[in-house]
Amino acid sequence: MKRLFAPALGLLLLGGCSGIEPAPHCDMGRVSSQRDLVPGPAMVPDEKSPLKEMPLNSVNITDPAIINKLYVRSISARRTATGTVEVMAQVVNCTDFPLNAEARTQFTDASGAPAEIVSAWQRVHLSPRTIGNYRELSLGDKTVDGYLIEMRETK
Repeated sequence: MKRLFAPALGLLLLGGCSGIEPAPHCDMGRVSSQRDLVPGPAMVPDEKSPLKEMPLNSVNITDPAIINKLYVRSISARRTATGTVEVMAQVVNCTDFPLNAEARTQFTDASGAPAEIVSAWQRVHLSPRTIGNYRELSLGDKTVDGYLIEMRETK
């Protein structure tokens, strides 16, 4: 009887530890309620665009396949010692499976126009429920005033 009681007690005590939820925890319901998804990608001449404008200095998840899988935790930008602009985005994989995403950056001038060609797509590999980082450097140093980061799922 004692031989059965000790292992059973050990399993019961270990079972109490398994209730800890893995970090990070994503509340996509709150995130989804803040998004404005506007249908109709076509723009008609002399009409206001039906698309919601993407704000500069932000990350935009442009792929509906991952819009409820990724959460942008933080973004930042800084001038390097050489005068170029470095942008960084931290994203969270809110799923229980590995996720591969891609990101690219369009650097803009003070008027919002492209200051240089858009960067190449760069892969971001995310294990389940982990945080990943994206980083890009501008080519130019004087004309860059803003940026727009796009993210999509890797096929």
